[in-house]
Amino acid sequence: MGQLLFVGGDLSGIQKFIYNISSKKAMVSLKGRSAYLKQYTEKVCNRIWNIKDVQSSTEKDWIYCSGGKFYLQVPDTKSIRESIETIKSEVSSQIWIEHNGQLGINIGYVSFDYTNNKKESVIIDGKEGSIGLLWKVLTEQFQEMKNQKFINLLIGQYDDFFEVKKIGEKQKVCAITGVESEDCVKLVKDNDGDEIWVLPSVKKQVELGQQLREKFHFKTLEEYANGSYLGVLRMDVDGLGKVFIDGFPSMDEYKSFSKKLDIFFDAEGGNLFQIKKQDKYKDDMNIVYAGGDDIFAVGRWDIVVDFAAEVRNKFVSYVNKEGVSLSGGVAIVGEKFPIAKSAELAGEAEDAAKSYEYKGKKKNAFCFLGETVSWNEEFEYVLNYKKQFVSLINNFGLSRGILHKMMTYSEMVKENMTLSYMWHTVYYLTRFIEANKKKQEIVSFCKDLRDKQLVKKENFRLVGLAARWAELELRSKSINN
Repeated sequence: MGQLLFVGGDLSGIQKFIYNISSKKAMVSLKGRSAYLKQYTEKVCNRIWNIKDVQSSTEKDWIYCSGGKFYLQVPDTKSIRESIETIKSEVSSQIWIEHNGQLGINIGYVSFDYTNNKKESVIIDGKEGSIGLLWKVLTEQFQEMKNQKFINLLIGQYDDFFEVKKIGEKQKVCAITGVESEDCVKLVKDNDGDEIWVLPSVKKQVELGQQLREKFHFKTLEEYANGSYLGVLRMDVDGLGKVFIDGFPSMDEYKSFSKKLDIFFDAEGGNLFQIKKQDKYKDDMNIVYAGGDDIFAVGRWDIVVDFAAEVRNKFVSYVNKEGVSLSGGVAIVGEKFPIAKSAELAGEAEDAAKSYEYKGKKKNAFCFLGETVSWNEEFEYVLNYKKQFVSLINNFGLSRGILHKMMTYSEMVKENMTLSYMWHTVYYLTRFIEANKKKQEIVSFCKDLRDKQLVKKENFRLVGLAARWAELELRSKSINN
């Protein structure tokens, strides 16, 4: 078949790059940065495709190009290797100049050959292995590169890294990133009449975000909160790395799976877009970033929680591969809470979901309101009891006091206090039933809690979360009304 190169690229620092912004022009900055990353990744990938001697190809032939990563295969020749090395050097210098170390890019490659025409296994350095070995080798290269970040620039441009920068009269602080630079340029004045100075690269991102705003008509963060709370959502595919290393028997199936990911996470036309444009979501939330295996969205908190559940369920059904799901976390904050900190809190919630274990299996979970639940069974259980609390309070006169009692008993269990929470619960619900004995709906609900649900210790946490969810939903609606 002839020797080939499996080439990969990996943008590092994406999370900090997207979220490390001030509240000035936050929404357009976020959208602009998201679009910028997508364009940047494709631009680098195209440079490799356009190398002389690389066989002509189209974007659809890329094995993967999304979320700051790309993988492709090209012929293995001396001239192509030299061209890739030149691109690596130029891109690394460019990204340092434009982003001052906030972003980095790693480009690696491995020489290989297929063992047969079906492309089911490969030979690397004389050793035969599965297709996933290509991803394993490149992943190890990327990790080594990250441990030696900007090493070539450090050697060639030592003074740029370590020389103390003099502060001149032209020095300004970028209003979006906080970086001091003489290169800052002025944006138009904001609503308060204040001048806004930003780095040239940030200006491009803001302008790109403004173009997207004109096209898609998205709101400000305050407008999405709509007088209530803002929900900041971060989600990530579970098990994707493992899938790429040992999940498929042939390269064609890798390409097919990668294409499915691209289609699903396309926030401007794919499955994610189709979910977002539904009436219940389109006016109250926005997908800021979707690429590779990540989602970052903002909106009214309750809408964002519903959106996360629907995206997860449709993704699992769409991919239909065991072990592949979406974990996520939501930070629920005030409308003026700093977006960078909100994203950090959402990231911590996402990490909690990623490390959550349910019935011996980790991940496949969701964290919100300070609690983590498995998407399997637990989330639906909490949702069901939240709905019952809200319905009984709104339609049958159930006292909101029961919500606070359920939250209190849940905290007692969490703090490993004595078993008194058991008899406290039974005593309270029994009296509650007596006080509402003429309201059959309330009686049936409370008997279910007392006699079936809260006889299990683990259910206290879930019912407590349902009560907290219901309380916040009711409070939010009363604010809006």
